[in-house]
Amino acid sequence: MSLSVIDKYVEKKKKDILEYSKILESLITLEDNKMWNNKTEFSVYSKEIISLYADTYYFLNNVNRDNPIEYLNDNINNVLKSIIEYCKKTSKESMLRELKNETFLLSVIISTACYLDIATNVIDGNFVDTKSKFKYLLTYLKKTKILKVYAQDRVRINDLFNAIKKNTKEDGKFFEYYKGDTYSNEFIKYTNKPVYYLVNFKYTVPGLEEFDESLVKKVKESYNAKLLSMSYDLLIIYILEELISNKDVAIHLIVLDKVLNKKITLLKVFDNKYLKDYIKVLIPHEHIADYLDAINYIEKLGLNIIYEYSGTDNVKENKFERDCEIIVTDEFLNNNAENEYSWKQSGVKFVIKNKED
Repeated sequence: MSLSVIDKYVEKKKKDILEYSKILESLITLEDNKMWNNKTEFSVYSKEIISLYADTYYFLNNVNRDNPIEYLNDNINNVLKSIIEYCKKTSKESMLRELKNETFLLSVIISTACYLDIATNVIDGNFVDTKSKFKYLLTYLKKTKILKVYAQDRVRINDLFNAIKKNTKEDGKFFEYYKGDTYSNEFIKYTNKPVYYLVNFKYTVPGLEEFDESLVKKVKESYNAKLLSMSYDLLIIYILEELISNKDVAIHLIVLDKVLNKKITLLKVFDNKYLKDYIKVLIPHEHIADYLDAINYIEKLGLNIIYEYSGTDNVKENKFERDCEIIVTDEFLNNNAENEYSWKQSGVKFVIKNKED
C-alpha cells in the first residue's frame, strides 16, 4: 500500500531525527559507554527507537517547544516508552536493568533531536531562536553528573544546524508543492460548540468565462471526482500543518453528496491514524436511504459520521437512530423540547448549526 502524504512526512522526520541524533551522539556522551562503541552501533539502537517514537508520539509534543528544558523533561518519557517497546520487540529487556546510564543517555540524545526538529519546523519554527536555546540546553545537561557534554564543540554544533537548515529547506519544498494560486480549500465555521469547519473546494480557471456556459458545465461535471481528490489532498496538507504547529487541530466536515456517493473510495485517503480524529463525514439526514452503501463503506473505514437535519418542525420521538450526532438549528430544538430528554437517553447528540449570514 502506498504511503499517504502525511505518512511520507513522518518517514522523512524519522530520517531527520536520526541524522541529528548521530551528530548529538558526539556532543552528549558517557565516560564509559557499554551500549555502543561507534555511530554504526548507535544507529542500530536509535533508528528503530526513533521509528517507534515517530509513529506514535511525533505530533503529541509541541506544547513546550519554546523552552527546551521543559520540552525535554516532558518528551523524554515518550522516548523512554519507545525504548521500552524496542527492548520488548528485540528481547533486550536486560538492557533496561543493566545499562541504565546508557539508556538515559540514549533517551536524552533522541529527545534533544526531537526538540531541534520540532522547534525549527517549517510551519512555525524559529531557526535562530532554537540555535540560541540549544546552547542553553547543553549547559543544562552539562550539570548532570552522568553525562559528559561538549558544549563548546563549534564544529559539530555547526554541522548539526547545517543539517537542520538543509532539512527544513526540503520541508519547505514539500509543502510548497501543494500550494497554488488558482485552487484552495475554504473553511466555513459551521458550528460553535464544538467547533466544526465545513470544507469547500474553490478553484478558478483563467479564461473559462469566455466559453459556452452549458459546455463548461458538462466539462466541470466530468472532473468532479478529480476536483474532490484535489480538495482532499489539500485538506490533508492543512491538517498536517496544524499538527506540526503549536495549536489545537480543528475538526473538518466533508459532505457526502451525489458526487462523493459515486466515488466513495476517494475517502480512503483519510483511513489514516493521524487524520481520523480530525475528519467527520457530514450526511444529510433526508438522504440516508440513498447513501446506505456509502455509509457502510465509511463505517468500515472507521471514519466518524455526523448527520444534518435541516427541518425545523416538531417530529416523532423515534426520528433519529441511537448513538448518533446530528447538526440541527436552534429553531428545531425549540420546537422539539419535549423530545430532548428521550433523545439524550438514546445517545443522540445535537450540535447547533451557525446561522447563515
